[in-house]
Amino acid sequence: MSFKKISIYISVIIVCLLTIFPFLWIISTSFKPANEVYSFPPKLIPNNITLEGYKTLLETSSTFHFLKWTWNSFFVSFLTTIFSLFIATLGGYGMSRFRFKGRLAIGYIILLTQVLPGSLLVVPLYIIMNNLGLLNTHFGLMIAYTTFSVPFCTWMMKGFFDTIPKSIDQAALIDGCNKFTSFFYVVLPLAKSGLVATGIFSFITGWNEYLFASVFLKRYTMWTLPVGISSFQGQYTTDWNVLMAGSALIALPVVVIFWLLQKQLVSGMTAGSVKQ
Repeated sequence: MSFKKISIYISVIIVCLLTIFPFLWIISTSFKPANEVYSFPPKLIPNNITLEGYKTLLETSSTFHFLKWTWNSFFVSFLTTIFSLFIATLGGYGMSRFRFKGRLAIGYIILLTQVLPGSLLVVPLYIIMNNLGLLNTHFGLMIAYTTFSVPFCTWMMKGFFDTIPKSIDQAALIDGCNKFTSFFYVVLPLAKSGLVATGIFSFITGWNEYLFASVFLKRYTMWTLPVGISSFQGQYTTDWNVLMAGSALIALPVVVIFWLLQKQLVSGMTAGSVKQ
């Protein structure tokens, strides 16, 4: 084996370890008793495995409202996915199939939004939501998530529609379809993998987002999981086993979704990179 291949393998192993270690530490800490969390030197494998952190998290719902926050996150993420897919699918199809004046300019503007940090939208969206009376509502938070999710999703769907031959559209039109029926019954089913990949991205965007949720939602019963979990960190002390148990449960749905839909996700992410 050449030195170059050995270097590549070593680099990949190091990157994998650096990526996986934080997750292993989260899981390890979540199973430690409170007195062992602060032990020195720290140990990856707990001496006494316990479910104390998970019991505290799930049994004291009157204090932590973890299950309520889980529902809030799922509800907002689900709505974000539905609205983002609807807008991005139509936008991506239009940019892929139609030629109109200003098409390239619109595409560049959409792409430019991905260069700017999402924090720039906090103040203007806060003012807009306040004027509309949508602060402290999940619908207002969903609109904010859709705002910065749609541009990237549109480009994902455009890339996927570009891989579908236009001759399929033309054949559908010859067989009696109009533009709408051709899109919904012919082209869209062929874009299933792209829809799955785009939907997963939208869902994870809403599930993991913290900044907008912390600014827009003030009532603790309205919080999403990232904001709720952050409240476990106190000013003087922190129950790290409880905090890590919550973090592990937050990551669980994302892991399950990826495991169940990994084939469609990889297919959708790579399909847009190949032109027909």
